[in-house]
Amino acid sequence: MFGLLYPLGSAVLWVGLHLAALFGHEKARKAVTGRRGWANRLAVAASTVALEKPGPWIHVHCASLGEYEQAAPLLKALRNRAPERPLLLTFFSPSGKEAVPPGAADHVDYLPFDTLRNMQRFDAILPVADTVLVKYELWPRLIEVRLARDARLHLVAARFDPGRHPMGRWGSWVRKRLARFTHLLVQDEASAETIGSFGLGAEVLGDPRVDRVLSTVQTPPNEATQDRIDQIKRWVDGRKLLVVGSAWEGDWKAVRQLLPDLPKSEWCLLVAPHEVQGRPVEAWAEESHFPRMSRSLPEDRMGADGLILDEVGLLKHVYGLGAAAIVGGGWGAGVHNTLEAAAFGLPIAVGPNIAGFREIEALRAQGGLVVCSTPHEMAETVGQWMSAEGESSRAEAGAAAAAWVSSQSGAAVRIAERVLDPRG
Repeated sequence: MFGLLYPLGSAVLWVGLHLAALFGHEKARKAVTGRRGWANRLAVAASTVALEKPGPWIHVHCASLGEYEQAAPLLKALRNRAPERPLLLTFFSPSGKEAVPPGAADHVDYLPFDTLRNMQRFDAILPVADTVLVKYELWPRLIEVRLARDARLHLVAARFDPGRHPMGRWGSWVRKRLARFTHLLVQDEASAETIGSFGLGAEVLGDPRVDRVLSTVQTPPNEATQDRIDQIKRWVDGRKLLVVGSAWEGDWKAVRQLLPDLPKSEWCLLVAPHEVQGRPVEAWAEESHFPRMSRSLPEDRMGADGLILDEVGLLKHVYGLGAAAIVGGGWGAGVHNTLEAAAFGLPIAVGPNIAGFREIEALRAQGGLVVCSTPHEMAETVGQWMSAEGESSRAEAGAAAAAWVSSQSGAAVRIAERVLDPRG
């Protein structure tokens, strides 16, 4: 059944992307046009990189930018431990390929569409020795071709949930191929138990995304970013800062309830919208009278109680100025990245939609995060942290969050060692 349905599904995806590109969908257009010429680019890389790095290629594949957050520290660990081996980094989505600098690997490109012909050609041009698939990236034709010549395949930073593909009814084809992988390296014990129920052995090595986040804490930002952070620090001016990161309307409702009781001489509030442009941001600025970061901070607004951070790329550094955090998304598709705030030792409040976010469950269990069922409950929780009576509980929660993140570090090195181990 899979052998019939998968080619049909692939053809529908291919046609759908081309039609969307034709009708002006920017992401689809990049996905289509960006793949043009992939074979020529790969051939050039295969011949030129080998002059400097004669070792066998390692191919790391990610779906998009989110998975690259896990792959980045792994790429660094692989490069440090095997500098003679060239690295190929591929993406399915433009959100990864278009955002990652070429220097992230020896060659960065799109993965060709997963047809048998494409993957056979791909493998013939550059027959890599180790294929590293990040998290969920299980492309059947790629796997088929690599296994056919007994190449080593490694699934890393994987997450498995009962009933979710490929651990569900229609996943038997993939599970049979997973049994032939050199390594199945998962993030947590729950994933190992899920895949183990199908007779597959996995090793728990953690999530290298933690290493990526910790590098943000430990590495100074570039000069331009530091200039903007310094401006925000001047605005904070010694006050305690509540950071509302990746905020949606539900999170703004909690902010709205906090504003009347904000201890203004001691606390200030920074809101970083998930979407930095559009009507919601305009409405929030108008309602709160907070200045917007993108429109500069004039001297007469430096004492403002709040600030709207409508610029991308700054939030993960701003958490370092904070004393507490709300991380948004919990009243929508799901909570955004809590690891960045936790790594800086901030206690965190989130909305109720946390299904599938095991780091949130872990932070909650350690006492570093509170899940709130309503915006009113969120406002009460954060308001308590802001009070004099709640200072000790806020500090304890922040310390617990930072300690948990620190305890999860080192996954990238552990994974690299397994990938490079010639004994399998």
